[in-house]
Amino acid sequence: MKKYKLICRSCGYELTSDGYRCPQCGGILRTVYELSDRERLRKAILDAKSFWDYIDFFPVEEGTEIISLGEGNTPLTEASILADRLGIKKLLLKNEGCNPSGTFKDRCMSISFTKARELHAKGVVIGSAGNAGAAAAAYGARSGLPCNVMLPSDSLDTRKALIQHYGARLIPVEGSVTDCIDLISEVYEEFGWHNVTTAAAYNPFQADAEKAIAYEMAKAMDLKVPDWIIVPIGGGGILTGIYQGYKDLLELGLIDHLPRMIGAQEAGCAPLVNAFREGRDPKDIERVKDPHGVAAAIADAFPLDGETALRAIYESKGLAETAEDQEILEAQSELGRYEGIFAETASAATVAVLKKLLKDGRISPEESVACIISGNGVKELPMLAEGMSFPPSVKNDVDALRSRLSSES
Repeated sequence: MKKYKLICRSCGYELTSDGYRCPQCGGILRTVYELSDRERLRKAILDAKSFWDYIDFFPVEEGTEIISLGEGNTPLTEASILADRLGIKKLLLKNEGCNPSGTFKDRCMSISFTKARELHAKGVVIGSAGNAGAAAAAYGARSGLPCNVMLPSDSLDTRKALIQHYGARLIPVEGSVTDCIDLISEVYEEFGWHNVTTAAAYNPFQADAEKAIAYEMAKAMDLKVPDWIIVPIGGGGILTGIYQGYKDLLELGLIDHLPRMIGAQEAGCAPLVNAFREGRDPKDIERVKDPHGVAAAIADAFPLDGETALRAIYESKGLAETAEDQEILEAQSELGRYEGIFAETASAATVAVLKKLLKDGRISPEESVACIISGNGVKELPMLAEGMSFPPSVKNDVDALRSRLSSES
């Protein structure tokens, strides 16, 4: 008997075997787990030392060949210097940039490629803005499965180079990441590919990967819960997964309340925030017509997991807010300067939003906040360098060095 069920979110139909969409109405599938064996599952979480120790909460059958690069178990650090500067009592940073390819997407890919093996797929395909594509390419190399990555043609060359470095087939597409994903949906079955796109609408199996972020955070905090968790929103899956992870912990009696969730987006591409501000139903998020901004990793014109993310925000009495380009770049600089973390712009949006919410009083300085640093900024290094000026050279001479140091002191 399977440890999970695949159930349609729209009509409630329960599948008798694995599938990508509801065979009755075409609706999006969700995984539902039996958590009645509380003591065993509580022990599994508390004793876990690595990502795959949480296998009881993943839609993978025991005995399947696990495809792993050592993802998960990322650090949760207390950002005391930045907290002092922002005037907040406690600020935590969950640094997902420490995953093997530098992004939380590695968690999704480990499950996706493991599932591809279980389903005997001929290869995989993904639509991505860059991070998930690079992660897929890396796990493709690890698994030996042919990997096809479609991404917007105007993506940074560093993202394209990393994908090709791992040996994947790169297919630049004229359009947005949403266009890439839509295109894939037309062909993946024809070529026998497992669709590893990180959206439940196309790949319900990977949607549980981010639950482990919640499990890890809870354990690192001695089963205490931050008042707020701020998450960057591109597709919305990471916020959905973290919130579900905390709901699992609550159901198992390991925590006594849920955190309030905050979705962070860039002002130039904020479909979820727009819906939140207007109080729309989660099903009524509208696609952005002209997405733009510095945070390419969250420039999703339409968040494919936005419905569940917005529902989590409403349910937790949370918030959704945007940050401007300059606010994001300043936050990125502060994370590096004061905490030694090289966050990509998408991740820095969480700190930029935190500053805004502190300033207008929606978050109290006495509350605790955790920001999810979803990816490493190394892919954006050329952009970072372009915005900097560098000091002139000093002669290889002690007096010249002393002169420079005294003039700069």
